[in-house]
Amino acid sequence: MIPGLYDIKAYRNDTLTKTFTVVDSTGSPVSFATADIKMQVRTKPDGDILMTLTEGDGLTVGGTGNNVITLSRVIDINGCGFYYYDIQATFATGVVSTYIKGAFIVQKDITK
Repeated sequence: MIPGLYDIKAYRNDTLTKTFTVVDSTGSPVSFATADIKMQVRTKPDGDILMTLTEGDGLTVGGTGNNVITLSRVIDINGCGFYYYDIQATFATGVVSTYIKGAFIVQKDITK
């Protein structure tokens, strides 16, 4: 499976809230009821980890099909710039799938 591409623009020290509704190629909901969801932001795809979010710590799963992932977190990355992220699910069966990926662009805040 090829992950969906979605670039995120965030403002440093603000709370970022994004919602992703995940469906398969037929349009059916992908249930995350038995999955562990994880997101990482890195300096480059195999670079240093700047931020990790998990279910209950920045990520929630909901929706009637358990296919809605909501990200809500203060962006406390020190440096501003162009980074990378993805959102991955590890299911109870052991299957690991990456559903969303893209650029994670952090813009400098002005008001402190």
